[in-house]
Amino acid sequence: MSNKMKVSIIIPVYNAEEFIIETLESVEKQTFKENFEVILINDGSEDNSVNLINDFIANSEKENIHYKMHDDGENKGQGARRNLGIDIATGESILFLDSDDLIADTTLDIAYKRLSGTKENDFVIFEWAYYYPETGETKYVNKEKYNLKLALYRNTVEMLLGCSTYFSVNKLYKRSFLQRHQIRYGEGYIYEDFEFYVACALKAYRVPVISNILYKVRVHDKSTTKTDYTSTKHRDSFLIAIENAASKLQDGYRDQYTPYQVNKYFIYRALLYSEKRLPNNKNMRNDFIKSTMKIINEYSPNIKVPNGVLPLYNYAFSKGVVKNLDVAEMKKLFKLHKKNKINFYYTREIEKNKRKNKVINKVKNNYYLKPLVYNTRRKVHAKRNKKRANEIENYMSLKVKSGNIIMMGFDYQYRGNSKYLFDYLKDLYEPENLKFVTFDKKVPEEYRINPKSKEFFNYFYTSNIVICESWIPAAFRKKKGQKWIQLWHGTPFKKMLFDSNEATMLSLNPNHKVKMKNDIARWDYLIADSEKAKQKFKTSFDISSDKVITSGYPRNEWLKENHSNEELVREIKIKNNIPLDKKIILYAPTWRDYNYKIAESKKDKDYMLQFRKILNHLGNDYCIINKAHSMDTQPSWNNGITQVYTVNDKVETQELIAISDVIISDYSSIYFDAIHIDKPFYFLIKDYPKFNLSRGVYLDMYNDILKLVAKDEAELAKKIKTNVFKDFKAPENYINKNIENANESIAQIISENIKQDEKSIEINHSNSMQQV
Repeated sequence: MSNKMKVSIIIPVYNAEEFIIETLESVEKQTFKENFEVILINDGSEDNSVNLINDFIANSEKENIHYKMHDDGENKGQGARRNLGIDIATGESILFLDSDDLIADTTLDIAYKRLSGTKENDFVIFEWAYYYPETGETKYVNKEKYNLKLALYRNTVEMLLGCSTYFSVNKLYKRSFLQRHQIRYGEGYIYEDFEFYVACALKAYRVPVISNILYKVRVHDKSTTKTDYTSTKHRDSFLIAIENAASKLQDGYRDQYTPYQVNKYFIYRALLYSEKRLPNNKNMRNDFIKSTMKIINEYSPNIKVPNGVLPLYNYAFSKGVVKNLDVAEMKKLFKLHKKNKINFYYTREIEKNKRKNKVINKVKNNYYLKPLVYNTRRKVHAKRNKKRANEIENYMSLKVKSGNIIMMGFDYQYRGNSKYLFDYLKDLYEPENLKFVTFDKKVPEEYRINPKSKEFFNYFYTSNIVICESWIPAAFRKKKGQKWIQLWHGTPFKKMLFDSNEATMLSLNPNHKVKMKNDIARWDYLIADSEKAKQKFKTSFDISSDKVITSGYPRNEWLKENHSNEELVREIKIKNNIPLDKKIILYAPTWRDYNYKIAESKKDKDYMLQFRKILNHLGNDYCIINKAHSMDTQPSWNNGITQVYTVNDKVETQELIAISDVIISDYSSIYFDAIHIDKPFYFLIKDYPKFNLSRGVYLDMYNDILKLVAKDEAELAKKIKTNVFKDFKAPENYINKNIENANESIAQIISENIKQDEKSIEINHSNSMQQV
C-alpha cells in the first residue's frame, strides 16, 4: 500500500455536536484500504464540536485514515472553509462531506476506482438520497437524465446543468482538475456551491456515472438553508451566487442549450425561494424575482430554448416573460405549474390564438373590410415610421462631443481586433470618453453599453470617433464631425464585393452590393494588415488608397507578443481541455456562399476535412481543434472522434493559433495571421471549381501558396509529415514589419482626429466671437 494519500475528505464544522460523531463513524467504516486523509476545519463553533472531534480522532485505530484538525477560531462560512480544504489537501482526489451527512461504507472504494480508471476523468458523480435519522430510512428522489449514461463526455458533461439540484457533495474530484482550472466555492454567502458546480460542469472533460447511492443527506431543521427566513440573508446570498455562477458562462460552453439549463435552474429556484425563504413582504419577494430576471438578461441576453420544454419554461424564455421582467405573469405561471394546471392554461392560450387567427382571417378575406384594414395598417405604419424618423432627427440634432469614442465589435462581440484595440485604449481613455457596445460582461461595466439601448443611441450620435469591425447598419446615420474607423476582420483571400460576381448573394438580394458600397462611402479609414491586403481592399471595396491604413491588426500584435509564452500557451490548453502531450492541428475552414440559406440537411459539405482519414495518416501523436465557421455544423461522419476537440465560439481565434502546431484552412485569411509568427499552415481545397463560380479566390495569392495546397487528406498528411512549410517563403508585401505597433498606430489616428476636431471647434468659436 502506497503512503501517498489517495483521497482527501474535507469536512467544514460549525456547531455540529449533534451529528459529527455519526458523520465520522461513516468515514471510519470505509472499506477503502488505501491511505486517505480527513481534513476537519472548525468554523468558529460555539458548542462542543471540537472536543468531540478530538476525542474521536484520539480513539481511532484505523492506520490508513489520517485526520487533520484545523482550528483558527474564526467564522468564515462554508465556502471559505471548503476552499481552505482544497488548498491544504494532499490527496489525489477530493470529497466534500457536510458535518451532518453520511457516506456509504463503499463510497471511497467504488468512487476512487472509477475515477482512476482513465486519466481523462476529472470527477465521478454518484447517487445520493435523503436520510431520516428518526427512522433510519433513506428516500431516493433523483430522476436526472445523466443516469441513462455510463459516463458524461465533453459537451454531454453539461447535462449536469439540467439537474434539479446543484449539489457538489455527491462527487469525487481529481484535485489536479480543481487546481488546474482554479475552481473554488463562493465565499461570504450561502448557496456558495452554485458557482463551483457550474464551473465543474463547464470545465470537465469526462465524468463517469456511478449508479450506487453513496452519499446520504441528513434531513433536519437546523441546516443553513432551513434557517434565517425572516432576514434578507437568503435573498442577498442567492443573488450574489447566481450572478457569480452566471459569469462562468462568459468563458464559453460546449452545448448550445447550456445557458437555458442554467437559467432555468435560477428562475425556478428564485420562484421557489421567494415563497419559502424570504420574509413575508410582497414588494421584497417581487423585487427578488425581478432582480433574478435582470441577472439572467444581463449574462444570457439570447437564450436558445430546446424543443419540447415544460410550458413554465416555454413562457419564461421563449415567450419573453423573463426578458420583459414580467414578475406578475411569472408568479401566475409558477402557481399554475405547481397546481399542475399550466398545461390546461397553455392549451387554452393556443385555442384563444386559433380563434383570434380565425377572426383575423375572416377580416382579411372580407371584401368590404379589406380597404378599411388596408388603410388602417397604412396609418399605423406611417405613424411608426414618423415616430422613428423623429427619434433619428432628435439624435441627429445632438451635439458631437470631441474626444468621445464608441466601439462596435463584430456582431457586438468582445473579440478580435476590437477586443485587443479596446484593451489598449482603455489605458488611455476614461470611461466617460470610451464605450464598447456589447452584452459581454468581460468588458468593465463603466465602459460597457448594451446594443441598441437608449444609452447606445445617445452615445453613438454624440461620438467623435466611431470604430467598427464589420458592416455598419444603414439605419445608423453618420453625422458631420464624426470619423468612422473600420477595423475589418480579415485580409481578402477569397474574392470580395466588386472583385467577385458574388452570384449566390446577388441572386438572394439584388441590392447587396449597393448597400455595401453605401456603407463603405461612410468610412474615413479602413485598417489593413499588409500592403497585399491594401491592394485587394482598394479594388474589392472600391475605396481610395489614402483611406486604407496599413497599421496592421491589433489581434496580430497580441499574437506576435504572446505566441512564445509557454506558460500562457499551457494555460489556454488547460482552459479548453486540449492535451498537453499532442501536436495540435487547428482546422479553420471558411463558409461557402453556395450553402447560404440552404437547409442544413441539404448543404454540400464534401469540402470539409474528414477527421478520421487525416488522423489515420498522421497517427496518435496528433489531435485536431475543430474551429468550424459559426454558420456551419459538422456532418455526422466527423463526430464522436476522441482526437478531435470542438471549442466554443467564445474562444479567441488568436489563442487557438498560439497553441497550435499546424493550421489547416481552405479559403480563410487566417493564414495571414499565422504568417506573422511563422506558424506552419496548409490548405485543403476540394471544391475549387464550385467555389470559384460562387465567389472565387485571388489567383495571384492562390499561386503564392500553391505548394501548401492539398486536394485530399492523404496529400495533406504527406505535406504535414514532410514539413513542406519549411521551404515556404511568404512574399514581402504579405508581412507587416510594424505589427508590434498596430495598437499604437491606430491610437495615433484616433488622437490626431480628436485634436483636429478640437482645433476646428476652437476656430469656429473664434470666428463666432469675431462676428459678435
